[in-house]
Amino acid sequence: MILATVTDEVLPDRSHDAFPRIFETALEQGVSTVEIRMVEAKRYPIVEAEAWDRLRKYGTEYGINFTTVSPGLFKTGLTHDLMKIHRGQLATMSMDLAESIGVKTLVTFGVMREPTDGPDSFAKVVEILRETTELAAARGFTVQLENFPGSWADTADNCLALLEAVDHPDFGYVWDVGNLYEAEPVHFMGGYQKLKPFIRNVHLKDGQFIDGRMVWQHFGKGKTDIKGQIDALKADNYKGTLTIEAKCEPQMDEDFPTSLQYLRSIL
Repeated sequence: MILATVTDEVLPDRSHDAFPRIFETALEQGVSTVEIRMVEAKRYPIVEAEAWDRLRKYGTEYGINFTTVSPGLFKTGLTHDLMKIHRGQLATMSMDLAESIGVKTLVTFGVMREPTDGPDSFAKVVEILRETTELAAARGFTVQLENFPGSWADTADNCLALLEAVDHPDFGYVWDVGNLYEAEPVHFMGGYQKLKPFIRNVHLKDGQFIDGRMVWQHFGKGKTDIKGQIDALKADNYKGTLTIEAKCEPQMDEDFPTSLQYLRSIL
């Protein structure tokens, strides 16, 4: 497995001086593969030009391998004002900017549910995701569906339904047990057995419900069974990225190394 992380999961720093500290901290823990989500204080790709320049500059200086971009694509509803923007400009701009740094993997969400959703809404979501995947594939990209509470890709069964309905070789899955648990607090194994043929990336985070709210915690402290996830992936000889989402609430400098210490003890 390839250890990876996300630009905003290493340190809480979002300042102009953040990237040297973020990359140094990641490298100290043996992590040089990074998914781009936040670029300093703004979400990719709607970022400040100087912040983007700093990401590129320090990424090169520190030998960072950027592999994936996560623009929050389709983290909106079917009838929302932003859907046209996501379906058109945001998807295209995300790929345009990714190509400038040689990244060819795009993370998408499964469209947020709305009170106005009807019997035909699932088919519309499938159409949007298939259309986006076809456009991306024509440019040499692969698309990865990330599960998220409140979306059409919230539970394992709902993710499976979308993956099977889109049915495209360049449409894979980001297995995020933390998000699955938040949407449906059950053990991951049943869903994993169904979803593992589609898994291209793993987002690893831990937490539990406290006073009715999901609270993210250091690895090994929550209820998502980090060790069980690693054991399952090892048993199936998973060779892809293991993306560490270590930030807790509130996010502290020690979150990343603390969770990495636990992760190393079980790898």
